[in-house]
Amino acid sequence: MDVILDETSLVPCDSWSPSRRIKTLASTLQALDRLGCSRVLRSARTAADLDIGQGRGLRGWCFDQGTNREAGRFIAQRLGKQPFIDGADGLFTEIEGERVIEGSMLGTTVVGLAFAALMNTPAVALCSDTLPASTAVAVDIITLDAEGELQETVQVCCLVTEDDVIQQSEVIIRGIESSVENGDQLMKRAGEIFPGLRFGPRAIEQISSLTGNEPVFHQLFRHLRALDQGAAAWQPDTQYSPAGSITWSRESNSTLDHGSYGPLRDFPTPYGFAPRRWCYHSKLSGGTGARLYYHAERTDEASVVLIGYFGDHLPTVLFDS
Repeated sequence: MDVILDETSLVPCDSWSPSRRIKTLASTLQALDRLGCSRVLRSARTAADLDIGQGRGLRGWCFDQGTNREAGRFIAQRLGKQPFIDGADGLFTEIEGERVIEGSMLGTTVVGLAFAALMNTPAVALCSDTLPASTAVAVDIITLDAEGELQETVQVCCLVTEDDVIQQSEVIIRGIESSVENGDQLMKRAGEIFPGLRFGPRAIEQISSLTGNEPVFHQLFRHLRALDQGAAAWQPDTQYSPAGSITWSRESNSTLDHGSYGPLRDFPTPYGFAPRRWCYHSKLSGGTGARLYYHAERTDEASVVLIGYFGDHLPTVLFDS
């Protein structure tokens, strides 16, 4: 799910300095990153240069001496990524197709907010006196096509602060998951959505083959997120445990030591990690019998969870069919 900038918030503000507004926006985007949103900031072409104070736009204020250096660089990098929303080759034109679509808010034409309305996704806004925290804005959409004219009003959630993202996290996560259509897309975006997970070759192959129509597909998201959140919350000198309410267990020693069943769990590990026999697995519900084998490790950089296998229930000494 792309992050969309509300261009109507790019206006001067007397009581919030541009540097403070940029730092707040950076914190908001970083919170969205942690949830797994695409690490882009989609905007109109002119957004970087719209006056937010003293005749200067975001592009200029990002490198001002009074702006936090890391926050300024972070926003500047996001602003420069294309494609833009507007223009003949923009994202709005792409979804418009043969139709003609116009968006407005309180009688003023909007592009970023209209795109957010059409994509059913939140927008991010620069904080100000009139917009100090998250709010829902009404965007009027007029669509003209061969069948005539359609008018509708869509409520778009504008996220302003990091706290807004936390409060809206469940809605945002659902939007991220719905934007992933199949297993191949999931694996391509896994680094963004689940930064604490590392996938082995077999797991990548198995998950990539999912069409998205399987009953376990959306369950898989919940299990992967629980493992990812468990990695982030794993405290020193404690045993790793997945977050949330997923069911998981350790394979019995009798199965692991079995001459035939044990080697079935010698899945290839992600690049850079030592080979192992996998024993911990989560259990997906709904009568599917699917299992997700994982192993938690601490590295020099961070705690991670390795994913080795996703598929059918493997035979054990108690279950051999």
